[in-house]
Parts: sequence; C-alpha cells; structure tokens
Amino acid sequence: MLFFILTLGAAVCFAFGNVLAKSGVAKSGEKADFHHPIRFIVSFLTSKRWWTGFSLSALGNVGNYTAMALYNLSLVKPISALNPVLTAIFGRLFLKEPINRRVVTAIVCVLCGLLFASSEVGEAPGVQNIPALCIFVGILLAFAFASHFIFRSPEVGDSITMGTCYGLSDVLYKSLAIDATAKGIELSADELLYWIADVRVWAFAATYLTAFVFTQVAFSRGRALFVIPFSAAIGAVVPILAGALVFAEPFPPTKIVSIALVILGSSLFIASPRQMIQKTLKRNMSHANK
Repeated sequence: MLFFILTLGAAVCFAFGNVLAKSGVAKSGEKADFHHPIRFIVSFLTSKRWWTGFSLSALGNVGNYTAMALYNLSLVKPISALNPVLTAIFGRLFLKEPINRRVVTAIVCVLCGLLFASSEVGEAPGVQNIPALCIFVGILLAFAFASHFIFRSPEVGDSITMGTCYGLSDVLYKSLAIDATAKGIELSADELLYWIADVRVWAFAATYLTAFVFTQVAFSRGRALFVIPFSAAIGAVVPILAGALVFAEPFPPTKIVSIALVILGSSLFIASPRQMIQKTLKRNMSHANK
C-alpha cells in the first residue's frame, strides 16, 4: 500500500506541477536565451503559477525519492509514465482538450503495464556496482549533451538532456540511498564530511540542477505535448536500464512485459509536428466558427 501511495501521489503532483510550470513559463512571453539568461529566469520566477507548479513538483519529489530509497528503481520508475496519462486526463477534465484514439491506446498500455508491475512489489533488492555506475553516468551524460548537435530540433535536444539528467539524478540518489541504509546515518561533523567528500553527492546535485534548468528551457521553446511525455519516457528508461546494468535488480518476465507496455504507451503520447499543426488548425477553425 505504501508503494502505491508514494508513487501514485508523486505522479499526480508531477502531472499538475508540469502543466502549471509550463503555463507559467509560456505566460511570461520570454523564450530561453543563453545570451540573456537573467531576463528569462526573472520572467518565470515572478509567475505565481510557475511557483505553484514548482511546489507541487517538489512535493512529488518527496514521494518519488522516498519510494526509490525503499524499492527497486526498475519497479518505481515505470510509475512515472503516469505523468503524461494524468496530464491527458486532467486536460480533458479541466481544459476540455480532446483525447484521440492514439492517446486512449497509450493510456491503456501504460495502465496494463502498471498492473503487471504491481505483482513485483515485494521483490528482492538489487546490489550496486560502483564502477558500472561511473561508466553508465559518463556515457549517458555524453549522449545527453551530444544530442544538441545530433538533432536539429532544439526541443528534442532539450527534452533528451532534461529526461536523461533527471534519470541520472535518480540513479545517483539510489546509489547513495543504498550506502546510507547499509552504513546508517549519524548526526555528526564526521558524517557530514563523509558525504560532502562523496563525488556522487555532487554528481547528483549537478545532474538534477542541469535537468531543472533544461526543463525551463524546454518549456519556453518546446511543445508541452512533446516535451512532457518524451522527457518522462527517457527519465523512466534511464533508471530502468541502471536497475539492470548497475544494480543487478531482478527482471522476471512479468516485469519485462510491464516495462515494455509502459515504454510503448509513453511513446504513443509523443505528438508529432504534423499532429500538432492539425490540432492547432482545428482549434483555430473552431474559434472562427464561434
């Protein structure tokens, strides 16, 4: 029960938080400009809507990090695919946005995947491999920043960097949580120095901060229906891969089916430019007819 309270609660907070943060950044009217970053930062920091979204996302992180400390990454992270599911449902209920057959199929795939995942809640914990962790983080960081040169579209590069860095911050946090649980935490100066000297703490802070910055950049110059599901899918896949390659977590057939359904469902949420144009034209024609 605790597993579902933490993970589902976090998914709800992230869904509302992303929508409100995106709305706050878009409403400011400023686009991300690395030549004038202060003006862009001030524009969304003065938005009450952005702060509400930020607060909800922070609350979601509390549930997310608690769940990751208690359960395997490959079990917790597929639940993050509920982010686009809930975003689509909330959009339908509160904003009257249409849900087409592709989105319905995506929702069904994700929900079926989560049903399979629920059977593995009591599985044995994994064991981490620190050298494998270093290689994993290094390769994915290189890919995240190379994506800005590989892909012409800024929103693709922004979303990949955002999702990859969020995923890596989860992986680094899980590694720290495993050691903290095994070692035990004491309130002392020596304990503080021990963790400050751990490079994983600084890597966690750096990847999370980078992901946060690119979230605002992606929201300012990308489509919400592309950025949110695409980055969420990457942010789920990265820790799942780490569960297999770094933490040696069990992967029974039911979990493999669960992950496959979740990834398939997440991919169906990603709207193509053509679909976005068609949706915009339909909306404009609807307003014109009124």
